[in-house]
Amino acid sequence: MEDLSPVLSKECFYLRTSLDWAEPKEFRLDKCIFIVVEKGRGTLQLGGEEYEVDRNRLLFLRPELPMRKVRSSADFSVSLSAFPPFMLRDCAQRLEPRFMMLLFTKTVWGVGRRARKLACYFSELFGFATDGYGRGYTRELALNLVGGLVYGFYEMVGNAQLGEFSIESSRSRELFRNFMDLLHENLVREHEVQFYAGKLCISSKYLTQISKGTIGRTPKQIIDETLLQEAMKLLDRNDSSIQDISVALGFPDQSYFGRFFKRMKQMSPQQYRLRAKT
Repeated sequence: MEDLSPVLSKECFYLRTSLDWAEPKEFRLDKCIFIVVEKGRGTLQLGGEEYEVDRNRLLFLRPELPMRKVRSSADFSVSLSAFPPFMLRDCAQRLEPRFMMLLFTKTVWGVGRRARKLACYFSELFGFATDGYGRGYTRELALNLVGGLVYGFYEMVGNAQLGEFSIESSRSRELFRNFMDLLHENLVREHEVQFYAGKLCISSKYLTQISKGTIGRTPKQIIDETLLQEAMKLLDRNDSSIQDISVALGFPDQSYFGRFFKRMKQMSPQQYRLRAKT
């Protein structure tokens, strides 16, 4: 069986696949996974539940959701697009929080012709933006495509299903929006959940409950993923030293920044910068 490890370790990737590699054992990844069934029928085990999928179904897998292919027709094929959860951060600020919660909790979506057409366009363009077509990876295009997918999906599918789905309260929605606003304003100075909870006059535990309930991510994950995104942008520009970048992002020193970056990306800032040049 083909070794997909080099592909699965990338920040974003696109595959046309029969999912045979997910058949022998359970598979999970710390990325959002969007799947369009192209041909045939299959049975997938997702988070312990079995689902029948075909061309009338789209799948959105939240990070770390276990997936295994149970069985399929001989012609079963899907388009699989994977991207890190921070790419949904901006969408979470502007969209109805209930929809983001629905997106992270509803795994298989029955769709009509228009929504399926949107999904197919997204898959083709996402393959173009990543290295699925051998042209290299364009993060900004991938980011914009993810945003476009979520907004389009909300307009076509989300509104119709929100009536049967409720978030805890309007106060929860307001607190989450305020947290995201505070993060945007204070990211380069404050990296700890306690700061943001204090500004909102709530406990860190309650902020974590609200954040996980809204988009399935803890405040610390959101902070770290946002920091990582800013760090990669600065490293891509290549006009500042790594020491200057660590200072600009509010890290105590370059060593601390290097450990953070390696924990998040499994490579050093210097390795990331060199890889971006190749």
